[in-house]
Amino acid sequence: MTIIEQMDKHANENLELVKRIIDLWQQEVVFTWRWWLGVTLTILTWLFWIKYHKRESRYRLLTAGFFVMIISVSLDAIGVQIGLWSYRYEVLPFIPAYVPYDLALMPVVIMTLIQYKPQYSPVKKAIIFALLSAFIGEPLIVWTDIYKPETWKFFYSVPIYFVIYLIANWLTTRESFEKIEE
Repeated sequence: MTIIEQMDKHANENLELVKRIIDLWQQEVVFTWRWWLGVTLTILTWLFWIKYHKRESRYRLLTAGFFVMIISVSLDAIGVQIGLWSYRYEVLPFIPAYVPYDLALMPVVIMTLIQYKPQYSPVKKAIIFALLSAFIGEPLIVWTDIYKPETWKFFYSVPIYFVIYLIANWLTTRESFEKIEE
């Protein structure tokens, strides 16, 4: 069997597995309280941001938010694909990441931290964000049975959250934003 035939075979097996996951999601997950929790968290988090963000900083904050979304969904998908963790009650079954966490909670919390007390040390904010996310956020979604760490430990997340915050903060404090917003 050639490499192309092997890859095609595995792609077809993967497609069948995805179809089974979507069927299971439709039968057992959608409209459960955990699914509604995810949908509600996603909507309320963004409504909070819409109401309380500084409109004059919208562009730079959304730049940070979109960066956080892209990185968190990418890292989350990699973690799921290589078996470091899994999700049981996804809002959307075809994204191997937890949408409320990656596309709402993380970016909005980071944008809010960047926005408030901008003179406060970004390193201290990054430490606070990393510790709270790793040791409160992650255990909460484990407790709700949404997230299951397989070989992942909460403390592994701390440096990742720390770096994500610092890069997001750096993106919003570049000189080019100061020129745009003047």
